[in-house]
This record gives sequence, structure tokens and C-alpha cells, in this order.
Amino acid sequence: MSLLNTIKKNENLRKIFGERELKIIEKQLVGVSLSPSEKTRLSRDIRKKFEAIKSLTPYLNEFELKHGKNTKDLIGRTLELIKNHQWFWKIKEIILFGSLAEKRFHLFSDIDLAVKFKESINEDDAFEFRKNILGNLPEKVDVQVYNILPDKIKKEIDKNGKTIYKRENR
Repeated sequence: MSLLNTIKKNENLRKIFGERELKIIEKQLVGVSLSPSEKTRLSRDIRKKFEAIKSLTPYLNEFELKHGKNTKDLIGRTLELIKNHQWFWKIKEIILFGSLAEKRFHLFSDIDLAVKFKESINEDDAFEFRKNILGNLPEKVDVQVYNILPDKIKKEIDKNGKTIYKRENR
């Protein structure tokens, strides 16, 4: 099916391109000369609409507007970074906590993850781990080392957190 036929038959595209614009597109594709006002409309409006549509094509997989897709992708990316870290073998559990885990998430919320190591970890190593992981993520993600957190925060994580990774006992 040609571009013109697709635009003519698709009701959603018809909301973007009007009758007059369709006629200009048809004339341009067939090779009929355009009037000065049609040339202006082609360059001022029609081409810009096509450019806008074209700029969206890299994001085709997001067109369904799935609820929480970007957040889930960001959590997945964070898990991959952690799993590829040299200390991953030392990790016992990864817990989602805070507003997202408690279903209070809003546009300005961050994504809070706590990484629980099998054995104790000193503050310097915890800082290096966090720096290594967070250096590859947007500010919207916060990764904490559970083992060095104050007891009050640990209790809150234990109470309301959701485990998103747990090492199998082997």
C-alpha cells in the first residue's frame, strides 16, 4: 500500500493530515506542479509533520504506553549493572523500597534499591560499590548498601520492601 493510500484510509492519520494536505502530498508524489501557497504549506506544515513522525520511530516499542515501562526498564538496567559487578557473588538480596514499593510513586520519586551483602561490608567498600553502580545510572535511581544502613531504615525496608532478587542457597 502506498504512503498516500495509507494516510487516506487510516482514520488516526487523517486527524494529522487534512484534505488539503492530502491533495498536496498526492500532487507532490505524482509530480504535479504545486502552487506557491501549496509549496509553502508543504515545507511549513506537511514536511514538519513527517519529520515529527519520523523522529518517533526509534521508540516504536513504547507506542503502546505500557504502565510503568520506563521505570521497569530502569530497574532492569540497574539489576544488570549490579549482576555484572565484580562483587555480585557476594550479594544475598536486592530489595526495592520507598515510594515505588509502597505504591506512593509519583513523577518526581526516585527508585530506591537496597543491596544486601552475604557478609559485612565496610563503609569504604560500600561507597565504592555505590559509586560504581550509580555512576552508570540517572539520578532517579538510588542504590543503598543495606548492611551499613541505620537500623531504623533497615526495619522500614524489612517491613515494606519488595525483594526483586534473592540468591539461591547453594
